[in-house]
Amino acid sequence: MGGGGDSEVKETEAQRAASEVAKKQWNLYQSDFKQHEDNFIARVDAYNSDNNMAEAKQAADVGYNKEYSKNREGAAKSLSASGVDPTSGKFQSTMAEMTTDQAIGQSDTANRAQSSEQDKYLAGLSDVAAIGMGQQTGALDGMSDVANTSLNKATADAEADFNKRSSNLQLAGAVAGAGLRSYQAGWGGNETETFEAMQSGSKNGFSPMGGPSSYGLDQH
Repeated sequence: MGGGGDSEVKETEAQRAASEVAKKQWNLYQSDFKQHEDNFIARVDAYNSDNNMAEAKQAADVGYNKEYSKNREGAAKSLSASGVDPTSGKFQSTMAEMTTDQAIGQSDTANRAQSSEQDKYLAGLSDVAAIGMGQQTGALDGMSDVANTSLNKATADAEADFNKRSSNLQLAGAVAGAGLRSYQAGWGGNETETFEAMQSGSKNGFSPMGGPSSYGLDQH
């Protein structure tokens, strides 16, 4: 019987070189790139997490509470300057309407913020798939910052609401139609006056209707 001899197929020099290159590339991926890839995947997963959704809602809530607090303060001062009794139905209904407007805008913006985070998650999954296929990523590029977007929307809604209410109520002096920012600037931000200064003719044009305690002030 004839012998078959050695049937093992030996690697060629080119195959050994290619294998060595592949091995070095794999080691390089494991040591230098995999950590960044894992971090990116974790970042993408975080967009759809309960914690991130709660933070998106919180950003909207904080923005609206801040801006509408200024709104209510400005409207209360201008109504008082127009001679509207703070205990009157007109005063109370105005405050209630502003609270309702805030709630509507706040809920809508919070929903949009969370939807935007879900869009980021889907865009991130697309980038993860592109990484796996060795393709260029970029689906997440240009996605907006949710916190800033929510604050800008809150500011715009509060200003629009203030302007509308100023016009409807025909509020006193330059307040009507001037806008929330110009109104606040005219009042000097957080500046507090004494009750006597108010009575003698406030530089802000405000004349109090009640006693010092009505405005949280002590008469000096």
